[in-house]
Amino acid sequence: MQATLRISTLLLALASALPLASQAQVQTPAQAQPALVQAAPDVAGQWSDFLAHGTIEKANAAALVIDTLGYTVDSVDADKCRQHASELATALRDVPVSMLIQRAAMLCDEATGDRAGAERASVMLAALAKDAFTQATRGAWPKPVRIVYPGDAIALFASAGMTVRYEAYPQRHPTPYFPWMVAATPRDGGQEQLFSFDFIDTLQTLDHKNPAYGTPYLRMGYVNSIMDAEAKQGLLRSVDAMALSAAAEAETPQAKIAALRPAAEQGGITSTQAWMFVCALHAYAGCSDGLIDILLPLAEAKHGYAMLMLAMAYAEGIGVKADQKAAEALLDAADRQMAQHKAAVEYTDLYTTVHPDKDLPPFLRQRLQAARDAGNAAAAIILITADMHAKGKSFVLSSADEAQLADSANNGTGRGFLVLSQWYEDRDKAKSEDFLKRAASAGDPTALLDLAMQLRRAQGSAPPSAEALQWFEKAANGGNTFAMYYRGLIAVNEGKPSEAEHWLIPAIVQGDEDALFALADLWAAGHAGMSGTPERAVSMLESLTTSDEYGARARRELASLAMLGRGMPKNPDRARALLTQDAQAGDVKSQIDLGVALLYGRIGRGEQASGRKWMERAMAAHSDDAMAAFGSWLYYRGTEPGDRARGLALSRKAADRDDTTAINNVAWYLCVSSDQRVRDPAAGLVYSRKLEAHPEIGPSALDTVAACEASVGHYARAVELQQRVVDSAKGLSAVGPDNLKEMQARLALYQAGKPYIEDPAIYSGQDQIP
Repeated sequence: MQATLRISTLLLALASALPLASQAQVQTPAQAQPALVQAAPDVAGQWSDFLAHGTIEKANAAALVIDTLGYTVDSVDADKCRQHASELATALRDVPVSMLIQRAAMLCDEATGDRAGAERASVMLAALAKDAFTQATRGAWPKPVRIVYPGDAIALFASAGMTVRYEAYPQRHPTPYFPWMVAATPRDGGQEQLFSFDFIDTLQTLDHKNPAYGTPYLRMGYVNSIMDAEAKQGLLRSVDAMALSAAAEAETPQAKIAALRPAAEQGGITSTQAWMFVCALHAYAGCSDGLIDILLPLAEAKHGYAMLMLAMAYAEGIGVKADQKAAEALLDAADRQMAQHKAAVEYTDLYTTVHPDKDLPPFLRQRLQAARDAGNAAAAIILITADMHAKGKSFVLSSADEAQLADSANNGTGRGFLVLSQWYEDRDKAKSEDFLKRAASAGDPTALLDLAMQLRRAQGSAPPSAEALQWFEKAANGGNTFAMYYRGLIAVNEGKPSEAEHWLIPAIVQGDEDALFALADLWAAGHAGMSGTPERAVSMLESLTTSDEYGARARRELASLAMLGRGMPKNPDRARALLTQDAQAGDVKSQIDLGVALLYGRIGRGEQASGRKWMERAMAAHSDDAMAAFGSWLYYRGTEPGDRARGLALSRKAADRDDTTAINNVAWYLCVSSDQRVRDPAAGLVYSRKLEAHPEIGPSALDTVAACEASVGHYARAVELQQRVVDSAKGLSAVGPDNLKEMQARLALYQAGKPYIEDPAIYSGQDQIP
């Protein structure tokens, strides 16, 4: 994708301008901290304007200018500054919110004797720095500090006289932010302060022309590009992050540790932390060998996070004999080292990862209370939510607790509002909905999805409104994989399969099974403009057949493709073998697929008796899908006495249990049957209205709804619906040309004021409806 090439170029261009964090201990000129003699700039307004009108091309061009100036954080080349003055002026105009560019401009103006220019740049730099520090220390669940380039953070620390001690990317995926955690201290010593920056959100916001703009695929592309470019430069934060990703893909604890160890031995925070978690949750002999040797020198150097991890190791007995007193002493030392009593808060994250279902132990609760009493908002919130979890229905939410959770300072991402919405869900529905909306407004992806689904259900099969799409898209970009999958389905139904990829692939990367098989279906269909082909779909499914988690589903999909000859030559024998393997093992869905294939003669002729047995076996497992599928076959193809009557009865039973396929079938039977003993348009309309209430039902089901409207004389409504059917079917290759012609013929009937009546010749047996 385009972002990959552009951001790699940008980062490589910055490589000589931005020192590694471990080398950022530089001397800052006195002029780096100017007196504010001008009116403070409107930083919020500048950011708003930049994000609305800036472009990735201008941001990249501005970054390239820095390299031409001989910029090394604390100095520039005066001659180069004069030579490239116009380009620097353009960079300042195009990216005024970059602390990197403002600092470079200030140093250039100082070097060339432009006092007024230096003053302007220093005033803007000071305003940006103040805004960044305000964001960094804002309440619980804050957003990361927004920056344009990694060099902005380095410029911030240099201007503030701070030294970077260590750093990490603590997340694998953007949600929607991709935090870059940096620990810095005053240059002359003092407490460590943890900062969280994000430039991924900024860059993807600027990339308006990218085909994946507005989707999580673009965010993912930027993250992958940056990880790759930074790792090639030797930046530990990305080497560390890539080790974490490799470990996540590894199948055994031993393989995970093997993937983590090299980065951990270099001092990687996330790899060391993940190593500790593997040994805590999936210990094996020798799991923690070498872990303490890595943590000890870092803890002795007073790296706060290493001290926390060493405390956890002593508390849990990971790589060292369990020693609670030593653990608490290390935690207290970390608390003294980290500003704002941050140690107890960070340790809580470690503890709850290892013990997700346990209450907070007394020693940790005591330290959180001390942090809360010292003004740490995050500690206060942790204690409230911990009590909610521990006490359950006996917990009493005080007005002070609610005020803390609802404080805007504690809702940078909307999490506090979501906690309150969930708390009031069974207690005060109106308050729950109000907090849900506030959480969504603040960007919480769970709240956004909840509101999107509420609205979508209310809209039924009507095309999703702009508001619903916006909420789904925000939830998807916020990291919610179901929202990614669902938005991908909408794109498919809109006839935009290549756009669907941009929603589905990020969900797949995060482990969403439905998105994985939806993408395989799209590739198998052979849509133009896709990154995958039917052959690639087959290859992907083949690779999944050995999976305990996905194997049966992959084999069912492969069997379908083998029957169709899609992505592979037709091979009914292999299809039968694939389905039989899991059907005999008790997989109900495989039993249904095998039964259907036998009944319709797709994998052998004259084997209806065997097909019936498999369908009966699946129905014995109380499968509504089996009832719907078998009911349809009996209704249209059954040849034994009573088959059609039983087929209708089974279909009704499944429909009354809210099986969507059965609802569609029953509505169709009742509305279009040529048999007056079956035909009942009024009853069919009831089923069709129920069907219409289901979102994303697709053109085939909507075809049924239109037929039912026409069956009771609602021709204008039928024409409106059938036109939607035809329009959407044209964009779907899964709807074959014969089906499309039938849909168009029905549209002509409704336009002429006539209902559609099914041809009685389609029934294979005698009419046995009593």
